[in-house]
Amino acid sequence: MNAVIIDTNVLVVANGKAAAPQTTEKCVVLCRARLTEILRGSEKILLDDKKRIIQEYKNNLNAKGRGFGDRFWQELVRIMWRQGGEQGKVIRERITPLAENGTDFEEFPNDDVSLKNFHKKDRKFVAVALAYQRNNGQEAPILKAEDSGWEEFRDALAAHGVQVDSICEDNR
Repeated sequence: MNAVIIDTNVLVVANGKAAAPQTTEKCVVLCRARLTEILRGSEKILLDDKKRIIQEYKNNLNAKGRGFGDRFWQELVRIMWRQGGEQGKVIRERITPLAENGTDFEEFPNDDVSLKNFHKKDRKFVAVALAYQRNNGQEAPILKAEDSGWEEFRDALAAHGVQVDSICEDNR
């Protein structure tokens, strides 16, 4: 089964230069193409069981917006609603919070000192990747656009079996 986890910056960049002025037009096009490929293809979209990722999307997108990333998120919500509790296009992985702060999870490699300064808000994506790997025996990459915060931790994450795929940086 092919599955992916989509970092919020992919959806924001897909909304265009007005939403992400630091990005290139090429990156906008690449993010839109990749999101279209995901919706039309057989890849599954991984989220967490308590809708933390969906909530982050909601906080960074416009529910009534007409941007490409907005529309992708709206379609994702529709898919989840139609799908109910079944596993279909969207798979919700259970991740275990260590505290009620929404950033610390049992699945995250908390004992790895090289990940000590990894961005707190992105830990849920890593936790979902590792929960999926544990439950299915398969890796699911985390897709990002131009978020350099992931780059300094790419090797440390890879040591735990977490692959970070850059939609834009690898395609310049």
